[in-house]
Amino acid sequence: MKLFKLGRPQIIALVIAGLVVFALIAGRGADSGDEGPGVLDNAAVRACDDFAAGQASARSNSARLSLADKVTTSAVKSDNEPVRNRAMELGRNADEGNTAWRTASDAFTQACRDAGWSAP
Repeated sequence: MKLFKLGRPQIIALVIAGLVVFALIAGRGADSGDEGPGVLDNAAVRACDDFAAGQASARSNSARLSLADKVTTSAVKSDNEPVRNRAMELGRNADEGNTAWRTASDAFTQACRDAGWSAP
């Protein structure tokens, strides 16, 4: 009793569909958006301290870019993904106006605090 026969093209299509479904499920689990606070390593502390020390004087675009560059230089050496990501946002928003800078600054400071950092 033969219900249906799959040919080579149908088998290949099923295998590809299965791989696509698997990739979508695996990708969704890996990118759940819940990075957690991360570990406060020395590079993250340095980035957070540098930002806290320079934030008040970073009023112009060039001062903001300079501070973001300094913070990012330290942050990229950190294993703390939220601190690294928020440092990159500082750089992207340094010359985007006061509101964007303030939002990025608040997010960076919060990432530092979430990881256990406190202002010196």
